[in-house]
Amino acid sequence: MRSVFRYRELIRNLVLKDLKLKYRDSTFGFLWSLANPILVISVYSFVFGHLIRVSVERFPYFLMIGILAWNFFAQSLMMSTGSVLDNGNLIRKVAVPMEVFPVATVLFNLAQYLLALIVLFPLAFIFFGVLPSWSWLAFFPILALHVLFTLGACFVVATATVFYRDVRHFTEILLMLLFWLTPIIYDIRSITPALQSVIYLNPISFFTLGYQNALYYNAFPSFQEGAVLTILAVLMIVMGYLPFVRLKTRFAEEV
Repeated sequence: MRSVFRYRELIRNLVLKDLKLKYRDSTFGFLWSLANPILVISVYSFVFGHLIRVSVERFPYFLMIGILAWNFFAQSLMMSTGSVLDNGNLIRKVAVPMEVFPVATVLFNLAQYLLALIVLFPLAFIFFGVLPSWSWLAFFPILALHVLFTLGACFVVATATVFYRDVRHFTEILLMLLFWLTPIIYDIRSITPALQSVIYLNPISFFTLGYQNALYYNAFPSFQEGAVLTILAVLMIVMGYLPFVRLKTRFAEEV
């Protein structure tokens, strides 16, 4: 990973390039990235606030916390399926560490996540009376662990897609399943213990719950919760990066 630090300028340029390309010739620029989460939050708020009532106060704010974190993970994972594969021409012509491509993908989506938070949190202050709390400081270590976990998962799918193109389609289906197994549009406290056990099988749930505790319930994570997040992040980065390193010498042949 030292090579990644050495190539930090390349990573920065890749992230900036993706940001510029995404919003090039667009009148509203970054605001288009807010359209999807705002629309999803609005639809779910209407459905679960009026048609199927849920007992969650400030439900749109509750949704916002989960949706934005989920979008960061899901978009990073989907884009990583092609992070190595789609850079085949560059890989065959220039000697660069393969790690820069998944890393740049995660940082690109992280930048969008943080920009969305900067825009949407003031709206939460205005419309839902959300007040800052000291527990919000826990957001930053949770985010750091979430980024590590996401990067590890991106190494997995980036590696797998090089050898098996169907991984892209499988990832779409998997993300659809994981979304409903993540407590984003429902409060995990409102479901039965048996169903909670199923939700806890999804590692993304622990990060979502961490964000909700810090930003919605204004509670610092317990030592146990912090330990679980740390273990998940370390395990995923190890499980994702070691196969990536072992197989990356074959990437140029496959892409």
